[in-house]
Amino acid sequence: MASKICSNCGESNSESAFLCIQCSGSLKDSEVVGTPNSLKTFKAIDRERICSHCNEKLGANDSKCKYCGTVYTKKTSGSSYLPSDGYASSGNFGCATVLLFIVTFFIPIVGLIVGGIFALNDDPEKQSIGKALLIFGLVMIVVSVVFYMIIL
Repeated sequence: MASKICSNCGESNSESAFLCIQCSGSLKDSEVVGTPNSLKTFKAIDRERICSHCNEKLGANDSKCKYCGTVYTKKTSGSSYLPSDGYASSGNFGCATVLLFIVTFFIPIVGLIVGGIFALNDDPEKQSIGKALLIFGLVMIVVSVVFYMIIL
């Protein structure tokens, strides 16, 4: 870091200062000691960026691969954060899933509706729950029809 030395008191001041912070003397004729900020340059380490899908080189400013269209993301180092219970919070559907299956047992149309919505979701865990609800809803409708036929 560059600094200006006051000729009156010898105090070190920032390179952009006009007055000394100690004695308020003028720093107009003081010389700058050290490397001035204007001469400092930062050169980033230019690491080669490679597509994780097709292993082709990516340009410095490319956000996705021009060959396969995969979006470029930086790899993070270290471990990911997990809540104190040890489960990832995004995939914890336990109680809600059980309730959905109980409701589907009594009202199968609910399982078909919610299952259809979940099956179209991007999350693979929700998709599997949706498929299971659809199948369970259809099975419960068939069981209801068969039971109704036996009673009549």
